Amino acid sequence: MYPAVNGIRVMPIQECHLGGALAVYNEFVGSGRKRLCCLIPLGLFPTSMEDFQLNFTTENARSASAVAVLVEGDHDKEEKVVGFIHMVDAGMDRDSFSQMMHALKKDECYIESICVVSEMRGRGVGLRLLEFCEARARERGARILSLGVVAKNPAKRLYERFGFVDRKEDVFSYCGSLLTIFCLFGVPHGALGGTVMDKDLSVSEATA
Repeated sequence: MYPAVNGIRVMPIQECHLGGALAVYNEFVGSGRKRLCCLIPLGLFPTSMEDFQLNFTTENARSASAVAVLVEGDHDKEEKVVGFIHMVDAGMDRDSFSQMMHALKKDECYIESICVVSEMRGRGVGLRLLEFCEARARERGARILSLGVVAKNPAKRLYERFGFVDRKEDVFSYCGSLLTIFCLFGVPHGALGGTVMDKDLSVSEATA
């Protein structure tokens, strides 16, 4: 049993969590100003359960991702999923679109998505989800933990405090990411582009 801290339990995602995790994910994608080419709201294209559950068909895939569940009452009754994080490694099956968006290195774990429901933001849920993934990445022998963040996203401050730094890109990669992010998300925070951020896991936790 994973202990609840301040009424929130973080644990590996299981089949019983998929509906709640998908709801959190679709709420996140559909919120704010995320628009295809700044025109069409992404909320018009919610991910289906059929597509979503393809990410978690194996125990290896489920154990690398997590949900944050609101726990209430004396018996630790799990009420609902309030956060979700999806991490992959080079040994997992990924669809061609995901591979195009981010090609994984052999020793890298990549956070495909992290989302927390709006009413729970600022309460440490995102930090605990990141801690879960870092621990799992270290268990898998990864030397790099990475994620992508769009320009001006306030969550970048959390990632920097957690030890992530911007990955240096050549001009062609940078221009390609500008175009890709614009086509997929528009300018959700009022600025073009985004970056991949890395945390070096080869540094021991004791000296980090």
